[in-house]
Amino acid sequence: MSVSPIVRLSRISFIRGSTAILHDVSLQINPGEHWAIIGPNGSGKTSLVSIINGYHQPSEGEAIVLGRRFGATDLRELRRFIGECSSEIRDMVHNREPVRDIVLSGKFASIGLYESPTSKDWQRADELMDFFGLSGLSDRPFRTLSNGEQQKTIIARALMPEPSLLVLDEPCAGLDLKAREELLGSVQRMGATPGGPALIYITHHIEEIVPAITHALALRQGRVVAQGAKNEVLTDDVLGRVFGVNIEVRERDGRLWPVVLRSKNAGIS
Repeated sequence: MSVSPIVRLSRISFIRGSTAILHDVSLQINPGEHWAIIGPNGSGKTSLVSIINGYHQPSEGEAIVLGRRFGATDLRELRRFIGECSSEIRDMVHNREPVRDIVLSGKFASIGLYESPTSKDWQRADELMDFFGLSGLSDRPFRTLSNGEQQKTIIARALMPEPSLLVLDEPCAGLDLKAREELLGSVQRMGATPGGPALIYITHHIEEIVPAITHALALRQGRVVAQGAKNEVLTDDVLGRVFGVNIEVRERDGRLWPVVLRSKNAGIS
């Protein structure tokens, strides 16, 4: 029996005004796969994710996410099945609201908790806070949390409705080293948990790609440079072309660490 892809984009382009942001991008994410989308600033990562999340229609090509074909589905309904962690959502959260209410609000896709959760909702919120190490902070206002604790709260909120797809848009931005590694540990556990959502992790920091990520898509100037199994994409050659510098990739503990090599001619330092 064939299994439908989580995401299938077929030769999509995205144009805003007179500017082409994405060009002829195809991507298929199958059940059991977790993907990283990498590229420098301005490469089109955010626009690609906004289409996958159902916020925009592609200008050209076909998009099917969670079995729903764009143009023939209510994208608002689609977004109920997609969890999202992004700086935009983090900035919208009410700073005085306690952690537990923020997590619970994810069930209703609202900013603020205005509906009455069921006992099952309370139980799931408690389980998520325990998973992310937030149980002792459940009554704390969001504004009193560290950056890392805030990000964990936003991810827990995104997981509250048990989404089929979880999109993490540069979740480590602004975190210090300790907070980053703690958050990446949570991402690794999510990716390694059977029955969890498919993950899409957006970043331009290759070292953030945890072992649970199985595949990668590399973008530059809105075009696909390479895609496929992680070890075939995150290579010296591909990353050098994507970021425009000479790179040597070194592996340690299942993660890849890019080192920019000094250019004999350009004098890169």
